[in-house]
Amino acid sequence: MDADVFLFAFSIFLLVLVYYGFIKTSFEVFTYRKPSNGILLLVSLISVPISLLVSYFLGFLILLAFLACQRLSVREVIVVALTTQFGFMMGMAVVMLFLTGIGFVFDIPAFKMTMSPEDIMRFLRNS
Repeated sequence: MDADVFLFAFSIFLLVLVYYGFIKTSFEVFTYRKPSNGILLLVSLISVPISLLVSYFLGFLILLAFLACQRLSVREVIVVALTTQFGFMMGMAVVMLFLTGIGFVFDIPAFKMTMSPEDIMRFLRNS
């Protein structure tokens, strides 16, 4: 198995765990319900790859569809969905920083960030 494929799968696995943690926490906190862990994991496994590889908005729509099937009020659906997506964005930034740090420490080329500080500033100004 190629090392880059393994590292990509490891990154997706970490992001699925982050998404699962946020959807579970926000669902329980804002609705006072405890959904099945298997269903939450399934939604996480579907939403994360779609959010990362296809469209972030499509992943959000899948989450909204799942929450609508759980017979929640409109307010609960919106709060749980936005909390989950915001937490996932923040978690994604943390996971990427963590993996970049591991890339530098253990000299893993696939995880190293090869941009200079000047390149980063130029990228941030143009986006």
